[in-house]
Amino acid sequence: MTRRVVDVLSPLLSAPEIPVAAAHQLLAGLDLAPRTSIPAWITDPGLRADILAGFADIPDDLRGSQ
Repeated sequence: MTRRVVDVLSPLLSAPEIPVAAAHQLLAGLDLAPRTSIPAWITDPGLRADILAGFADIPDDLRGSQ
């Protein structure tokens, strides 16, 4: 009995390149990159530092457009 190797590729792997400006936002949404922006309505410096450090997170629907 012989084994046959089959490559399975997703069509997503061959997707066109993502622009750099959008790539960071996509990775941050998946928690694979740090968030670099905080909504202006968050004024507490401690909370702002915690969000940038990754200790606190706010849902994307509360972030608004940035």
